[in-house]
Amino acid sequence: MKSKKKDIHINKNRLFFYVFLLLLIPSVLYFRVVDFEFSTLDDTNIIVTHYDILGDIKNIKEAFTHDAFMSNTGDSFYRPVQTLSFMLDAQIGGKEPWIYHLSNLILHILTVITFFFFLNKIGIKKEISFLLSLFFSIHPLFTHAVAWVPARGDLLVALFALLTFISFLEYSENRKKIYFILHSAFFLLAVFSKETAVFIPPIILFYIYFTKKQKIVLKEIVPFLAVWCFTFVLFYCMRQHVIRMKQDPNIFGIIPFIKNLPAIPITFGKFFIPYNLSTLPLFDTLAIIVGILMIMVFTLLTIKFMDGEKRIIIFGCFWFLAFFLPPMLFRSYIADIGIEYFEYRAYLPMMGILLIAGILISKIPSRYSSNQIIKMSMPVLLLYSIISFIHSTVFADPLSFFTSAVNANSKNAMALNSRGCIYSNKGEMEEAIKDFNDAIRIIPIYSNPYYNMGDTYNTLGDNSRAEDLYTNALKYDTLYPNLNVLKDNAYISLSAEKIVLNKNEEALLILNKAKKIYPNSTKIFNNIGYTYSLLGKFDSAIIGYNRAIILEPNSASYYNNRAKAKYHLKDYNGSMNDFNKALNIDPGLQDAYLNRGIMKIDMNDFEGAISDCNTVINSDPQSGEGYYYRGMAYSKINNKVKAEKDWSEAQRLGYNGMNGEK
Repeated sequence: MKSKKKDIHINKNRLFFYVFLLLLIPSVLYFRVVDFEFSTLDDTNIIVTHYDILGDIKNIKEAFTHDAFMSNTGDSFYRPVQTLSFMLDAQIGGKEPWIYHLSNLILHILTVITFFFFLNKIGIKKEISFLLSLFFSIHPLFTHAVAWVPARGDLLVALFALLTFISFLEYSENRKKIYFILHSAFFLLAVFSKETAVFIPPIILFYIYFTKKQKIVLKEIVPFLAVWCFTFVLFYCMRQHVIRMKQDPNIFGIIPFIKNLPAIPITFGKFFIPYNLSTLPLFDTLAIIVGILMIMVFTLLTIKFMDGEKRIIIFGCFWFLAFFLPPMLFRSYIADIGIEYFEYRAYLPMMGILLIAGILISKIPSRYSSNQIIKMSMPVLLLYSIISFIHSTVFADPLSFFTSAVNANSKNAMALNSRGCIYSNKGEMEEAIKDFNDAIRIIPIYSNPYYNMGDTYNTLGDNSRAEDLYTNALKYDTLYPNLNVLKDNAYISLSAEKIVLNKNEEALLILNKAKKIYPNSTKIFNNIGYTYSLLGKFDSAIIGYNRAIILEPNSASYYNNRAKAKYHLKDYNGSMNDFNKALNIDPGLQDAYLNRGIMKIDMNDFEGAISDCNTVINSDPQSGEGYYYRGMAYSKINNKVKAEKDWSEAQRLGYNGMNGEK
């Protein structure tokens, strides 16, 4: 009896030790990700751009009425639990990246520990379960899931899928209602985390009735069928109200599935030989060949050592295929220019391959104990940990993120374009232009690098070159809409460049065409108003501004622009109302103060004009216009000394009353 109690005590201590290591090792390996920035690919679009929603816990319902990108267009995936997790992060850390990275790491550690208990639950020895879970925790292929915030959905679905499976097995063994309740909750959370969770029930049934060869007892399975069906229907109905994108056969279906087939051997190859890992991977021939060879070797070893374990090995294969194949039905519209598959998507499927590996390890000759096997695995674990540690650095900041993709495949046009934008924002224009040119050379019909290089030349003051680039960007953006996403920006930027080059009629043609395509673009109508103003057609300008204000009634600049047009038409009352409205919305809009001051001179309100000009000068002591028009107001009240002083200061600042006449 004492010996038995002692064995139980030893087993408990060993169990705690294993769990402690599974918590400690990935924490040490990945803890520095907490200091990483956002990558600017998806994470800023999901989190920073929509922080006004995520940051307010009262907006919980919004997680269920928007897609994964929190947009109103319904063009993305439906993953409310992922959105809720970001909302919880926002309550703690606001917009700061550290909290979102920390949550990913915590979810990874929880999944690793749960995977350990899952493997042990289905009959794999604790020592082997620990080894496999440790391997899973440090594997370089899964660094993407841990270090990239938008991979949150895969972490969540993996954790809840394992918990769903374990709770089902627990209920099957002891029939405690608490496990049925937990199973129902975990499955609901899994499905609302990521769509692939709908394959959890078939996997469970396959395990119970094929692998374990248990008899089908309808009475016992009906409650679970009811819960699964209810969850499916609930998810489908709620999703239908949010996701409205058309099922393009080139984006979703058999064609994308066939195009995505190389992802299987590549992922398999990188699992065993983790080389050329990338933040934005593209298919390459060598990776496919290596992957096929690894599949062949793994299959041969499995066949050789599968005696007596055929059913559990088939279950492992079924697990892998059930979670890996369905996402292959989807192919991103940017697949050909930057992302053909995602390494983080291997996170849940490869658990099935690890399960098979556990069976193969158990077939190692009995002269080696489990502890000896663990010790023999240490060099591989250490090597993979080093690779993961090094690879994780590529997620540290946007420049590292996109440079990793370029280094992995120099023909990644999307990565080159994105890196070019980063260089441009940092003022490193030569590097930016080189990246944009390389992206265009690889894919000449890709509009984004034309557009972004146009922005770069615009910053450099080369307006003619910028005009040419914006023209090409617009041409390719309209010819290949599935490849490019500039939308109304292409028209707005090109028209602005035309205006700078005094090609106002051409700008107007572009904008009038754009308004038919984008009837709700406020910037287009504002630019139409501005262009008509330059042409002296102020009635037409007001029509454009009116439309912009209807679409966006809280824009101070639109009221300010309309006020200036009304001023030119001598509608002083209407102009005054618009200036006042603009300043109510934005009390710091100095242009509105200046132009209202100019108008007050015409209205003989000279003291009011001086007051407005004072506001401009106090805000910007370098405003030559402010001094000039204040001098005008002083001259009207016969204060020639102050008038001359102000005009002298205006001239010193480069304003003589003719180079900026309103």
